[in-house]
Amino acid sequence: MSIISKHRELLFDNLRGVLIFLVVLGHALEYFRLTNQTAEFFYVFIYLFHMPVFIFISGYFSKQVQKGRKTAVKTFLIPYLILNFILSIILLLMGKIETITILNPGWTLWYLYCMFIWRLLLPDLIKVRHILIFSFIVGIFSGFLTEFGTYMAMARTLGFLPFFLAGYYTDRKMIEKLRRFPFSRLLGLLVIILGLITAFLWVNTQLPPEILWGDRAYDLFEIPLWQNILADLCLYALGFAFVFAFLVMATEKRHFYTVWGQNTLAIYLLHIYLIAPIVQIGEFVKNPLLHGLILVGGTLLTVYILSRPKVTHRLSIVTKKINHWIMPEEKS
Repeated sequence: MSIISKHRELLFDNLRGVLIFLVVLGHALEYFRLTNQTAEFFYVFIYLFHMPVFIFISGYFSKQVQKGRKTAVKTFLIPYLILNFILSIILLLMGKIETITILNPGWTLWYLYCMFIWRLLLPDLIKVRHILIFSFIVGIFSGFLTEFGTYMAMARTLGFLPFFLAGYYTDRKMIEKLRRFPFSRLLGLLVIILGLITAFLWVNTQLPPEILWGDRAYDLFEIPLWQNILADLCLYALGFAFVFAFLVMATEKRHFYTVWGQNTLAIYLLHIYLIAPIVQIGEFVKNPLLHGLILVGGTLLTVYILSRPKVTHRLSIVTKKINHWIMPEEKS
């Protein structure tokens, strides 16, 4: 039993380690991809799957539904409100925005808000008949609604919900069956190749990469409606194909990136404050190759620093103190 538990943790730690690196790298490429087609190719490739797979894993570890609901405010909402306010102040001082926003998640913080909503509603969602199928329908339909956008991360809350629910409904036995499936690793490699081809076609047909963000209505894109809907359907299919690929290709051995997966929350919460200056430095570099190397190197450095035990331990202490001050525990 202990061996299975250990392997299970290493499997998912490795998965999250790779994914959190790609999350940070994707954010590092945010502006470089606007002027460099190679950077845009890697940006699109990363965004085809990194958050769908990450959210699937989040759903997988949300099986204690009542505990998840009880701790949703402390774990996700309070950190979101604090970090979003800090980010708004920084952007305001830099002249990037004109007003402080509370209910419009800044940059990467939408995930925290979505997790709060998903954990809060999960005990009721799983009571709905055929909720997983229904979530796909809602995810597609939400693209027609212009009021669903960055406000309260509504578009992403609905659009990525199928991945969260699929993770919740997946158990260890199902994963083991997938990993024992004939030629599963070969199929996983084919999925990656398919993703690379998709990214190549996406860039060369000049489809807006912003579609991959999942945060805006169909009518905000200057492409036919049918292309937008088809893109969403393909993204769902490709997202789940990558879930399969990651599950069957991940190892259960310790690697240098395993520790990244063990400290994803600290990396996700704090990386924007380290990667933003690196992105700004890269803007002054005219050589594309050197620019790209600075961003990749900065991503590795950011992930390494934020995964250190001292950083994660200090963040845990600060988070507990803030939560206790805002929501003191009742004395028995």
